[in-house]
Amino acid sequence: MNGKNTALLLHNQERRRFSRVAFDRCAWLTVHDRKQRFDKVSNLSMGGVSIQGGSSLQAGDICEFELHDDGPHTCRVVKFCARVIRSGNAGMALEFVDMDVDSYMFLQTMILYYADDPLGVVTEFQDNFPRPSITASC
Repeated sequence: MNGKNTALLLHNQERRRFSRVAFDRCAWLTVHDRKQRFDKVSNLSMGGVSIQGGSSLQAGDICEFELHDDGPHTCRVVKFCARVIRSGNAGMALEFVDMDVDSYMFLQTMILYYADDPLGVVTEFQDNFPRPSITASC
């Protein structure tokens, strides 16, 4: 492997700090009291989420991200404070910057449930999360 390929591999490994799992749910984003629905969350990780669909949000914007867990025995809404990492016509990537303990536990459960290697994913769980990584108000 040449130096350029090694640098690219290291860059991709750093970008993929958390395992992603396929997660087919709808979500809501709220910014400045404006709420927008997205029909498809394409993947979910302990660090963030990828959403399909366009938005007027820009990289750096802070938003409240909601997942609605509607099942036969539950109707739960979990909320995360998130920062937009990338945004375009096809979709956007969000980084979780803060969440309450219940949302964190839900996130862990979903990652474990959908992971190909649940035991390998457990190492990504942090005792000190939720943690505010930036100053944000959601």
